[in-house]
Amino acid sequence: MNKRVIKALQESGIDCLPNERFSLDVDMFPENVEDSIFPATALFEKPKLREGKRKVEDHGGSFFRYFLDGSQRSWRVIDASIRGHYLPFCAGQVGVAVIERDDNGMFSPVRSLTTIRNVLAVPNLIGKDEILDIAGKINAELAENQHFTIVQYNYTSKEDKDPGDLGRAMIIDEMQREELRTIRKMIEQNKINDRAMLAKDGGLQYRKDKRDQELSPLKDDIVQLRNVVGLAKTFKPELILGKGRKRQSLGNLTKGLQWQERTTVIRPPDNRDTAYGWWYLRLRPTDWMYSPLQGVIKIEVFTMGEEKEEGISQGRADTLSSYVLAERNVTPYKADARWATHIYPIYLTETYLRASFLSHTRFKSLIF
Repeated sequence: MNKRVIKALQESGIDCLPNERFSLDVDMFPENVEDSIFPATALFEKPKLREGKRKVEDHGGSFFRYFLDGSQRSWRVIDASIRGHYLPFCAGQVGVAVIERDDNGMFSPVRSLTTIRNVLAVPNLIGKDEILDIAGKINAELAENQHFTIVQYNYTSKEDKDPGDLGRAMIIDEMQREELRTIRKMIEQNKINDRAMLAKDGGLQYRKDKRDQELSPLKDDIVQLRNVVGLAKTFKPELILGKGRKRQSLGNLTKGLQWQERTTVIRPPDNRDTAYGWWYLRLRPTDWMYSPLQGVIKIEVFTMGEEKEEGISQGRADTLSSYVLAERNVTPYKADARWATHIYPIYLTETYLRASFLSHTRFKSLIF
């Protein structure tokens, strides 16, 4: 019989009790929400848009061939008494999937690029040597595809945060690293090019240390990152754009977008080595939207070569926007509450990935 996680922890001298009071996998913590540390943003387009927005022609075609989604489910599963502290252990599943659209418009999962892992987040009161011992005990009797990766969270890093949120943040961190590994693998396999682009659910604003660690082997093929595009369904309307009297909130700018209009390209301010730029596009007409911000999608790209200094070219931003507009139909209307900013191929990828996760009951049986 498989050794449960809680049993392995108890054998390692950790006083722990099961905790099923709540799941951390709730809407108030969406995994792809915009998380910008920048207090303001700067214009980053060549030539600059004087009006701050521009209409994009819908050419009806798209060179997106691959669609990537990363998802996670997490729970606060155990409360433990460790060295005078009472702290949670969080567990979850992280996964990444890629779906390919062939020349006939048919979708199929790329199974070699589908990854699902179990993750256990523990407070950093537990040392690395102890973690290796605990992981050995947990995984010894599990099938390889059910092994747990154990990660540490710093329970003192943010005093205003619940430790359960800090644990879940490390599970999301593992999901994002898996996304970057998958992108790296696709580039190494020469799957991505100008006519076989990758659309990824969520933004590309990974922490620099994470990008450097997971993408550093790509220096010879860095140009292929041009063909990776992030599509984020959520953003922070309170972010400030511009300087002086021209300052305005992002929400004020995006609410005025008409169908097929996009904002100027934006970047973090005072960043000499800008790795990315982004803009916002109204994907659908406003007639059936309940909010002026509904139906606006964030498009994010890596910068290459001269773009790091001069900004994203207007032609590149327009072309990518037209590809995204071409993906707006069919829609997952009523099948997903986020339908207005969801493109259907990514919806399919997300649905396929989440169907591949263990059920709540099956995952729970690995813990208790």
